[in-house]
Amino acid sequence: MTPTFARPGTPAVPASAPAVPAAPAPAGSTWASPPAVPPQPTARAATDATRFLCAAVQLDGALGNRVVDAVLKEPYRAVAFSPGVDLVCVLRYALAAQARQATARGVLTCVALVLVLPLLLQAPPPVPLPVFVLLLLAAAWATVLTERLVTFYGVLRPRLSRHAFDPARAPHAQPAEEKLLGEVAAQDRQGNVSVFAGFDPFLGYGKLVSPWNFTVAVDRPDEQSDQVLPFTLAELNTEVTGVLRALGLPGVTVAERVFVNGADLAQGLDPALQRLLLPRPDGRPRTDLPPDTLDRLREDGAGRARPYLLTTVSGWSGELVVGTVTRFSLSAARDLLFVEGGTTVLPPLHRWYHQVDHLLDRPTWRQLLTLLGTSAAAVPGRLLAAPAEALGRLAEGLAARRKQREQLRRIALGAFNYGAELSIREAAAEPGFHRYFQQVDSQMYTKVVERRVLDALTDFLTDHQVDVSELRERQNVIYNGGIFTSGNANVSFVNSPVAAGAGSRIMRLAGRAPGGGKKEDR
Repeated sequence: MTPTFARPGTPAVPASAPAVPAAPAPAGSTWASPPAVPPQPTARAATDATRFLCAAVQLDGALGNRVVDAVLKEPYRAVAFSPGVDLVCVLRYALAAQARQATARGVLTCVALVLVLPLLLQAPPPVPLPVFVLLLLAAAWATVLTERLVTFYGVLRPRLSRHAFDPARAPHAQPAEEKLLGEVAAQDRQGNVSVFAGFDPFLGYGKLVSPWNFTVAVDRPDEQSDQVLPFTLAELNTEVTGVLRALGLPGVTVAERVFVNGADLAQGLDPALQRLLLPRPDGRPRTDLPPDTLDRLREDGAGRARPYLLTTVSGWSGELVVGTVTRFSLSAARDLLFVEGGTTVLPPLHRWYHQVDHLLDRPTWRQLLTLLGTSAAAVPGRLLAAPAEALGRLAEGLAARRKQREQLRRIALGAFNYGAELSIREAAAEPGFHRYFQQVDSQMYTKVVERRVLDALTDFLTDHQVDVSELRERQNVIYNGGIFTSGNANVSFVNSPVAAGAGSRIMRLAGRAPGGGKKEDR
């Protein structure tokens, strides 16, 4: 296999963790530090997703810089958790790549300056000019070639190949960075809270597709009963959770998770909940809530922090993750049950990062010649870019200090958004699937989980003597008609010979008349 070294055409951009001591308050802070974070289990399979992400930050310097800047160097923001990803391991490889790239950049900057200074100073070089230029260009060529050889045959092949990868062997960082990595490890453990910064609450789990919702009247008894049996949302959640955990699909996890916007942590939440999620205003939000708080948030239903039942199915060694989010909410009069759901999909990672599995132990002669040629071709551009990149990284360091001061000012004003802004798992993913089977598996996981949720809901309401005739009719139409509902409430038919009359009936059940009009009153 002949490795290619151009960046992708369209890049998207440990066993258990020890106790993590609380980070000291930054200089100038007026808030006390919270207690140390207790040890938390973070057992995480060494999935291909983690391995390919470690390769990604080696191959794509822009992605590596982005994840370090947006996660490690954001001491006040939450971290976006993604199933099957060991974020600390990825950050360690990103930091190691940054150090290697900084060394190469420094050498190339020196070569560029030595090339230019004699011309600027009009001083003759110590050797004839052609020899002087050739020596410097040879040094630059050797630098670029060495960096690429180390990347491919010093890191990717011996440490990140399928049979060699071990998260415990990830590179060590500098002491100051190790402290930051400890804070991220505490955030990245699988707690039950996600704090997001923008519109999408499910950052880290993929794009939300096919959201759906409906209401069920739960105050009408069935034909054999005089009244319905009262129930709580906790009981309903427990019933549905048990059914989902018995699915038998590989890589299934079912948990209740709270999603809250980071802008609401400073203002907008109940004070008691705010203290739980943000014990120190100049620190990262907490990622775990006790069960009694979950119960209160679930019963509230309309608060700014909302718990969802999150079912994730991981396939293809963690490269495909399909999530189903479900939420139940009772009206104030407890006569209507609102049911909300949707699917999130994390597609496979960019094909460019898969080349780690196609490298030999050492390059063939043809591959070595390719390396020599592509490295030589890259020298002029790298020499021109190196000084600007060096100045840019220096300017970023100065800007980071100003940014931290501005963030502390906004924290003091109660105007800071604590939400995570980046999921590296989403940033490095392909826009689609690599194989048809992955697409089919994604659809299968979604349909199996959604059917089990609706079946469990119907059985639960039946056990509580609720009239579920309308709900059963809706289920039959969905299952037998092969339809799905999109986010704008339009109903589409998928490979189903549904007659016009049946289609009109489906439209009525969906609450829409054919053509998008309102359903007629009857």
